[in-house]
Amino acid sequence: MKIQRLFIYPVKSLRPVEVATAEITNEGLRFDRQYILVKPPTDKQPLAEHITIKWRFDLGLFHTAIDRTWSKLTITHTQAQEHETLVVPLSPSPLSLLDAKTFEVSIFGTKAPGIDMGEAASAFFSHHLDMPVKLLYIGGNGQREIPGRPFMGPKHARSLSIAVNDKLQPQRIRFADAAPLLITTTASEEDARRRLPAAARGEDVIVRFRPNMHVDVGTEAEAYDEDGWGMLTIRSQVDKQQEVSVRCLFRTVRCLSLNADLAKGGMIATPKQLYGLLAKDRRTNEYFPQKPVFGQYACAGPSGAVLRVGDEVEVTDRVSRAITPSSPEVLNGTLVGVGKTFRKMQDDVGLQDLDDTSGPGCWVLLYLWSGQGLNIAGLKAGGM
Repeated sequence: MKIQRLFIYPVKSLRPVEVATAEITNEGLRFDRQYILVKPPTDKQPLAEHITIKWRFDLGLFHTAIDRTWSKLTITHTQAQEHETLVVPLSPSPLSLLDAKTFEVSIFGTKAPGIDMGEAASAFFSHHLDMPVKLLYIGGNGQREIPGRPFMGPKHARSLSIAVNDKLQPQRIRFADAAPLLITTTASEEDARRRLPAAARGEDVIVRFRPNMHVDVGTEAEAYDEDGWGMLTIRSQVDKQQEVSVRCLFRTVRCLSLNADLAKGGMIATPKQLYGLLAKDRRTNEYFPQKPVFGQYACAGPSGAVLRVGDEVEVTDRVSRAITPSSPEVLNGTLVGVGKTFRKMQDDVGLQDLDDTSGPGCWVLLYLWSGQGLNIAGLKAGGM
């Protein structure tokens, strides 16, 4: 198996930049989701509310590109008649942001400061989205906690760390929904493609799933084999001394962003709606049996290592089995106490939409399978 494609999403919910190499950090791939679009706060809503492709399919019309020097980010609206492009620094200088206004952004229960990138950026997005919009850059220490981490005991919190030289590197995120990385495979991609009408099977299907790393499994694995992945080792084809460890965290519950028509900026025609096509038999999360699963959320290390297209990927550990609605634990009631834990998380986080499958995002349960059994923490995830 090998890495077939790598994607960076400089602005959350906009189109990605496909790259040949990507540097790993403790918050995911460098430059990934370091910008975010928000509705400015109001007297009634003191926090900046992030704007997501789950509900604004027209965000798919914004394409992103990084220049050769990796210093400028160009954002282009593909259907614009005027104000077609915006150019911002890929990594703004701290000195340039000293006098910028900062907003607090809450994403699925964890908060981070976002630094306003100015009136030009605001005017560009406000014009095309026909609403007040701010473009924010990740502030503070450049990271936020992974949602659900506060509900995990010290032992299982280790599962959100990567061991490097006998030391743990705790993982965080920037403006991603729930995890540093999202991994998909070619076998699962082909299964999703076969579900589409014949005339639509030439589409670049995987971009609708918004992965960071797409793995070519060849004939070594069947579709959705990644459901059972625990740990991966990635070996560089350039630097033979480098090995990257990838910890697969949980199977990714998907949301309505799968139904975005990225070319037109609206909802795609019903026969091509991947959400419903996958929901027929990919509802493998027993707490949300109506939601399809595709891909694995993950974290990787060491920080500073470089992933390259063509790097070898090996599955070095598997979970004992994937939990599904027909698993014995569910059928015989072993997980009876989980409901109380879930309700406590709902109260502690202060959100009341955990059961609302049509609400802003979808909640998943992070299953951390260990030798002592199953530990569960609440996460809100989806379209990234």
